[in-house]
Amino acid sequence: MPKSAEGMPQAEPSLLAQPLALLTRLVLRFPVPVLVLAVLGAIIALAATSSRLGFRTSRLDLLNPESSYNRLWIEYINEFGEEDDAVVVVEGANRQQVVPVLKEISAALVREERLFHAVLHEVDLSKIRSKGLHYLSPADLGNIEKFLDKVEPIIEGDWARLNLGNMAGSMALRLERDVPRYPATAWTGSHDEIDRLADSLLSTLSRRTGYQSPWPEMPHLVATLSEVDSEYLLTNEGRLGVVLLRLAGDKGSFDHNTEAIDALRRLISQTQIRYPEAKIGLTGLPVMENDEMRASKSAMLRASLLSLLGVACLFVAGFGGLRHPLMTVACLLLAMAWSFGYITLSIGHLNILSISFCVILIGLGIDFGIHYVARYLQIRDATPCRSDQALVQTSSSVGPGIFTGAITTAIAFFMAGFTEFTGIAELGLIAGGGILLCCLAAIVVLPAMVHLSDNGRPGAIMPAPLDIHGWLKPMFSRPMLLLAATVAITVLVSFGLQRLWYDHNLLNLQPDGLESVDLERKLITESDQSVWFALSIAENREELLARRDRFLQLDSVQRVQEIASLLPVDHQRKRPIIERIENRLANLPERPPKIPVDPPADLGLVLRRAQNMLSGSARAARTGRQLEQVRNALRRMPLAECYERLSDYQQRMAGDLLSRLHTLRAMANPEPPQLTDLPESLVTRFVSQGGRHLLKIYSKADIWDMDAMKQFVSDVRSVDPRATGNPLQTYEASRQMKRSYEQAAWYALAAILGVLYLDFRSVRFALLAMLPLGLGMLQLFGLLGLLNIPLNPANTIVLPLILGIGIDDGVHVVHDFRRCRGPYRMSPSTASAVLITSLTTMVGFGSLMIASHRGLQSLGRVLTIGVSCCLFSSLVMLPALLIWLTRKRPELESDEQNHEVVPIRSRKAYHRRDPALHPGTGRRATPDVTRSRLD
Repeated sequence: MPKSAEGMPQAEPSLLAQPLALLTRLVLRFPVPVLVLAVLGAIIALAATSSRLGFRTSRLDLLNPESSYNRLWIEYINEFGEEDDAVVVVEGANRQQVVPVLKEISAALVREERLFHAVLHEVDLSKIRSKGLHYLSPADLGNIEKFLDKVEPIIEGDWARLNLGNMAGSMALRLERDVPRYPATAWTGSHDEIDRLADSLLSTLSRRTGYQSPWPEMPHLVATLSEVDSEYLLTNEGRLGVVLLRLAGDKGSFDHNTEAIDALRRLISQTQIRYPEAKIGLTGLPVMENDEMRASKSAMLRASLLSLLGVACLFVAGFGGLRHPLMTVACLLLAMAWSFGYITLSIGHLNILSISFCVILIGLGIDFGIHYVARYLQIRDATPCRSDQALVQTSSSVGPGIFTGAITTAIAFFMAGFTEFTGIAELGLIAGGGILLCCLAAIVVLPAMVHLSDNGRPGAIMPAPLDIHGWLKPMFSRPMLLLAATVAITVLVSFGLQRLWYDHNLLNLQPDGLESVDLERKLITESDQSVWFALSIAENREELLARRDRFLQLDSVQRVQEIASLLPVDHQRKRPIIERIENRLANLPERPPKIPVDPPADLGLVLRRAQNMLSGSARAARTGRQLEQVRNALRRMPLAECYERLSDYQQRMAGDLLSRLHTLRAMANPEPPQLTDLPESLVTRFVSQGGRHLLKIYSKADIWDMDAMKQFVSDVRSVDPRATGNPLQTYEASRQMKRSYEQAAWYALAAILGVLYLDFRSVRFALLAMLPLGLGMLQLFGLLGLLNIPLNPANTIVLPLILGIGIDDGVHVVHDFRRCRGPYRMSPSTASAVLITSLTTMVGFGSLMIASHRGLQSLGRVLTIGVSCCLFSSLVMLPALLIWLTRKRPELESDEQNHEVVPIRSRKAYHRRDPALHPGTGRRATPDVTRSRLD
């Protein structure tokens, strides 16, 4: 049967059909100026982008600056000047392997002031050590003074008092004095003295353990500080050490911190060569963010190129030609260039989420051109009309569906702009605007290109698209059975919904084997140097210490970290005592003089005298037995050896005492400790220039366990409602992101329903257009549950895309249905366009599945599954439903190439009155059409 341009099916009235036809006629009158303006606009947009478009890499830029928790985080940054530390991690077999590496790396970092600052690998305690007595209680200081009272003659030079006979005799006298004053079972200071001396002598003379000090133990803090000048940042029994540092960089640039991180990694590589026995790595949130940005940037660039190439190849293969697909891709590239200009003018920057808009536009923006070209080629194949006539008919028939699909898809993204999460809101505004620009290019620029290309080829053979319609036709012979099968499949798949879960762990989104991520996991599980802690800011030291005690009482808190407790209190009471101690120890000799030795027999008599005073308790009896053992050892030992051993013991005892006195004098600086006595790189992390103090609170639970983090966040805020920090930021951001996607989905559905109603002017048709979306989303979530593919902060970005794709496919199928007369048969152009647009989207985003970044892998995986589900619903389930609903329509004779249908009974009359067969009649028979009951 001859075909004519006028013989194409008459679409039902659409509010957009006539305006789009008029717009196309205007474009076809001035095709060259339209193309010039399009290219010029792209050039201007790219020029503006190169000079003005910024890039924000910080996680902070994804959060709503007006949210309460974000304001608290900004307050912390403003107060303390930085966000997070980079961390150099050194692992070795022991402390001796780790510490030299820490020192060398730290020294090299300090020299690079332009790139690094606030370098910290040790806490220098040399200044604090000289003021160590301030860390003792007044009672401990009083005990030190009492001890000095006892050894005062020795301090003044009477070292002969350390003769063992003199010491034992003095102790016996004190025992004789104390025994009548206390019960027989009492244990006094005199008992302690003789007990320590007996233990010490017995150990020395019997060579049991060598020399053992008879002097009382020094207070614990003094003993500790006396041995330490620096405290390195070590953990895991000294096998793991860290260097903390802050990076310098332009926070507004894409390469934020890149130069510093690259220099740091070169330094680590050079150090690793000199210390092959140690393992040196780099982590910290700034490093992980930079690594993630580099990985995602590289992956996005490769994915964009691969998807563009794949889309073009698929387009060419699907439509059997090269010219029209290339023109469609060229329009897409122009629209993407305009989009960059739109972003520069509207937002002014990209962030780590909105960088994905290129892949989004490639996957979705090409759809409009595919539908347009598919319809145009069908018209040219069905009728021998000129290109301008075919383009006008294309715009009036498929244009409303393209425009409605673009509006609904853009709305799906624009609704995200009303959510709290800034990263999602900006992505929604950027992608929504880009979708509209792609639609504009398909409706305005593509007709101009096609007209200039095809206008000189009136008899040219148009490419023949793949016969998708023919492939699908056998499936629809029994629509009820097909519907039942698809419903059963959907129901079975939906059982996976109960297994669907959300993975909040941001570390699981990073590329496999990324050093910074692996080391961060190690720090979380094996050390106390993790960067994940809550922050509490106090106005003064007293407030912070009181708050610290309350935090430590919480079950969810593992430990706290601050430096306020490094500065002791009660200086007014302690300072006079310390001054007296310092004065009494001012003239200590460097070495003790030679101490005379009493005859061993005389010493034995003195020890027996003391032994006779010990009775009344088991402890006293033990001390008495030890003195008896000492006397026996002296009796059995040769006299010369006995003198030698006793002399050596007395000299060692004198040196021991003198060392203790020197230690006390070294820590007896009466000036109280101050913040300036601590390393500046440590102080700046805990005390702001305004004098406010910082407290770090670590959780016992896994920070990625949202239920446990909910309890931790609640507990922390019960003590400090203004607390902030990475765990709280992550917890709030994750909740806000999920809430934002939910809000955006509801907003978009409501707006899309309104747009569909305006387009179809029927609630039933609007709901039919949304059916592929609803079923596709149900199938998607069910499959994710069955395949154990979790939702996460990366792949939830694709949900608006799937929303737009499902709506777009449904809109075109319903528009195609409304053009049909008689029982519904999907037109070849619609079948081809829906399939190819879905495949191009799957190819575009499926390229992300080969990315090293696991977040992008999951994004591509989820979108590919979601688009497949929407494609199944659009090409199988919805057409089967429409065929079944129209099964009782009168059978019409249908030309499946152009959807031209006429009643069988009027076929001859129709042909007699067809103007294409009888030129000059000026009239055309109107088919007798029985309208669907859905109308």
